[in-house]
Amino acid sequence: MLKSHLFAFRSDLCVKEGTTILVAAIQNGLQLRHDCTEGICGTDRVRVVAGQENLTAKTQNEELTLEIMNAREEERLGCIAHMLGDVTVYIPT
Repeated sequence: MLKSHLFAFRSDLCVKEGTTILVAAIQNGLQLRHDCTEGICGTDRVRVVAGQENLTAKTQNEELTLEIMNAREEERLGCIAHMLGDVTVYIPT
């Protein structure tokens, strides 16, 4: 199990490797708005505070969506970013 910290909720979570940020939030009773789960809507945008290297690479859909949204480099879509190691994420409330 990986140790992930969802910053907005000050919660340390143990999640299975390969879990998306969105699924980890939902499984642990945390609210992360999401409309499509395919990296198109951008409603589940989060900021990676630490551990960016422990996430899967951005998909083409995710990169395009984030570009359209003028997202910062440290921002990811919770439905697309799979956790492969320890990660600290800020989830907007």
